Amino acid sequence: MSDEYQAGLDALQAGKVQLAKELFAASDDERASGELAKLATRQKDQLISACLITKNNQRTLAECLASLYRYNFEIVIADTGSTDKTVEIARQFTDKVYHFDWVNDFAAARNFAASKASFDYILTLDSDERLVGGSKEELQDFFINTDTKKTVGLYKVVNILSSGKKQNQVINNVIRVYDRRYCKYYYRIHEQVGLIADESALLDTKVLKFRTIHYGYQDEKLLQKKSQRNVELLLAQLAVTPDHVYFIYQLAKSYYILKNYQQSFEYFAKFFLIQKNYRLQWVRDGIDAYLKLCIKTKRYDKALECVNLCQEQCQDSFDMLCIFATVYVVTDNDEQAIRALKKALTLASPDKGEFGWTTADACKDLAKIYERQGRWVLAKEMLTKVGDEKLKLNLDQQLTVVVLVDEETTKLTACLQSLAVLRANYLILVRGTNPQTITLARQYSQAVYHFSGQEDELGNYCLTKLTTDYGLIVHANEKLLGADPDVLKQITSKKAAIVGRVRIKVPVKGDEFGRQTHELRLLVKSYSKFNGPNLTDISSRKPRQLLKQVELPLILAKNLTYEAYYQSEVAKQTRLKASLKQKPNPTASFELAESYYHFENYEAASQAYLDFLSGPLELAKEETLTAVTNLISALIEVKDYQGAFNIVTTFNPYYQGLSDFQFAAGLAYMNIGQFADALTAFENARKLANSDSLGINTYLSYYQQGVIHEAMGNKQQALGAYRLAGKYELAKAGVERLLRKK
Repeated sequence: MSDEYQAGLDALQAGKVQLAKELFAASDDERASGELAKLATRQKDQLISACLITKNNQRTLAECLASLYRYNFEIVIADTGSTDKTVEIARQFTDKVYHFDWVNDFAAARNFAASKASFDYILTLDSDERLVGGSKEELQDFFINTDTKKTVGLYKVVNILSSGKKQNQVINNVIRVYDRRYCKYYYRIHEQVGLIADESALLDTKVLKFRTIHYGYQDEKLLQKKSQRNVELLLAQLAVTPDHVYFIYQLAKSYYILKNYQQSFEYFAKFFLIQKNYRLQWVRDGIDAYLKLCIKTKRYDKALECVNLCQEQCQDSFDMLCIFATVYVVTDNDEQAIRALKKALTLASPDKGEFGWTTADACKDLAKIYERQGRWVLAKEMLTKVGDEKLKLNLDQQLTVVVLVDEETTKLTACLQSLAVLRANYLILVRGTNPQTITLARQYSQAVYHFSGQEDELGNYCLTKLTTDYGLIVHANEKLLGADPDVLKQITSKKAAIVGRVRIKVPVKGDEFGRQTHELRLLVKSYSKFNGPNLTDISSRKPRQLLKQVELPLILAKNLTYEAYYQSEVAKQTRLKASLKQKPNPTASFELAESYYHFENYEAASQAYLDFLSGPLELAKEETLTAVTNLISALIEVKDYQGAFNIVTTFNPYYQGLSDFQFAAGLAYMNIGQFADALTAFENARKLANSDSLGINTYLSYYQQGVIHEAMGNKQQALGAYRLAGKYELAKAGVERLLRKK
């Protein structure tokens, strides 16, 4: 076998038809003529010309031309002034290589290449692309059986974008197949195929199965250089056609790539002022670029305006809906984002959309939203559809949030979504009959149960359904205001004989800030039990083992108006009184007293507090101190000053080191005229400064001292105390009152 013949076969294997011809022609091997005959027959079978323009593309050209071999297209190349080996490489594949003097006009170069073709049927591609998919037969069928006077073919261009080691794909449908008798390229930059007879006519299109893989944007510096060149050409074009919206869009996009964001915004503003048809693919590309610009520069308001402007015409586009969802997320419109992504998933979802979005991307984005909202069930469903085993929800395996719900469907949503930050599973116990509540709850948890038993059975029922060591009790009409999940996780990481207290903000009539109470809400399943129907009445399973109370790093708030909260408290009072008639219960007595007290029924509160304090007491418990201080205040309100003084005397040995008690004692001393003792008590409250109330530690104690000094006629001391109370309104009024006196 001669060297030329073997080299010819090797060249043919690489798609280098012209080089193979030359080698076979030079070979003395008798088989070479047979190969030349085959190549001649192959050439006669050609009906379509693949046309390219090149300049200094030696790195990518061979792979590009080799990809065309299996389709048996004629290859036509117009080189615009290469100084590397581009022309040498091109001539190994085809004898139709021509020089075109570059005139800053891509359309002119494209049309020149097409003019040198042997056939009217043209397929265009770039020299840094390779053609895959489709078939010669599909393309021939298109040209033979389609009205090419008004119809052109488009195929997908898969742009491989690179950022370091990471690659991403952006896919565009581009018109690249046409009949040169009826169509040609227009525009010196970002050239487009149009009818020769009418440049502005809307072409019919047919999607072909071909794809090209484009590696033109691998080098960031090269991309920047190309974009700067494009800006110069586009500005020149716009000098001729200043209102041409296509060039305005391309210039805006080029400025975006160059990170000249101000000018990009200016040209996009012109683009949207003129362009009103958002169904065109290149227009949607402009919308995509504009939204990315807005997000990049954090102009979320502009992004949302654009979505609202364009969305009606883009409901048929998988990618556009995904892009819109991104805007909705950054503008805190999660529900609209969910609707957009769910709509996208109902469409024919591509492996890769026109702007790079995939079905997996949409599912992952939905999962992220659901996860942020605590809708664990829906989030898991979406992650399952992605099919990536590495993607999973990591929820706390020690803690379950037990949510008690009646009919509050709207409030249940707010409750569960506020709790999502804890990343704990939910156990949802539904006591109502609304089927919508059950349906809603099952978006958040698979552990949803309808409870229809007696009230005093609820606690035990809850424990039977609890599958983790710890349970946190929350009502559906509450929301999480704040929490430290890391500290909470430390508390629940090991099973211990504890019970957790949480702060709960409740509404107060005429006070936008409300007030805070404490309740036992965290239990350990193996150590705890419920006493009666109230799930805040948590005690130890073992009679001789006391549960240590722990302050939890979280605050809940009643998601109720004052009127609704008042009605719920009235119902609670009725329920507690009925329970106490059946069986004495210190916790129920305390909660009943608290309810009476905070709704200013001081006489009933006094009796309920006395009932609580008359039973077995744990003086170290927060509830006992609260009962003592509130009882003193309640007795003062009903003018039982001696009774208040007696309570102070009884509990002083135990609580004299606490600011809350000293402040209550000061009020009792004031009302029986023991002003010196009252002043000392308020001073102690301020100096101890260990109350949860900032007021007791500071301005309230100063104010009460001011009141005493004023009553005693000590004007200067009263003024000093009032002024130390700062901006407290009653103290300011005291200062004004004293200054008016002569």
